[in-house]
Amino acid sequence: MAKKPEYVSIAETLRDELLKGLYDEKELPSNSALAERFDVNLKTAGRAVQQLVAEGILIARPGMRAVPAPRDLRTSTQWPMTGRYARARAAQGLVFGGDVTGSIRKETVLREWVEASIQVARLLKVAVGTRVFQRQSRTYVDFMPAEETTMYFPAEVVAAAPSLEQDENIRVVPLIESAGFVVTRTANEIRARLADVTEQAVFDVGAQAVVFEHAHGTYGAQGEALEAVINVRPARNTVITFDTYEGPIPEND
Repeated sequence: MAKKPEYVSIAETLRDELLKGLYDEKELPSNSALAERFDVNLKTAGRAVQQLVAEGILIARPGMRAVPAPRDLRTSTQWPMTGRYARARAAQGLVFGGDVTGSIRKETVLREWVEASIQVARLLKVAVGTRVFQRQSRTYVDFMPAEETTMYFPAEVVAAAPSLEQDENIRVVPLIESAGFVVTRTANEIRARLADVTEQAVFDVGAQAVVFEHAHGTYGAQGEALEAVINVRPARNTVITFDTYEGPIPEND
């Protein structure tokens, strides 16, 4: 049987402690403290914390330690998938019926060329204001909006895979790979924040509602940027979360 990754074991221990209320009313220990406690490096400790942020059990804060999510949000969040399952999910269209309970429908709501924002430019490794192609879709569960997804592609990737721009419904990874690119890794950022005005309208939530934002860049064999994605999900009802893969996954992983 394959050995469980260290960060998964650490996350399981911390999850149990968090659900028991050990860190209620206080911050999680620093990554360095966790690394010392579990005798691992900082990266492994950080991945364990990111795993719990993805699950909605912790809320990450820029420049500060993570804190436990409110109890009423923890119980509504689904566990993330393993790296291998996330890879399969990405290849098959992002949402599987097994992820949530209910009828799932995905709808493309916008396709246009835009100027890259600071966040998108950083993920795509281009200058702010560079012309990139944007696709926006919305996922409904039992006719209720559950996820807003915005994908951005560099002009050279769209030129090689024009279906990204032209087709109504797409499977991103197969299109990119059929155009001759090799998808090798992703870089992820997951955080909780307040919903903006548009998200308040889409998800029918108030100004103080919390949403989970998962931003990631997808990169090729030479480190070239292939795609930037920003997923936003409301922290209520069904929260769809997942852990994307970070490199070629060994068969025994």
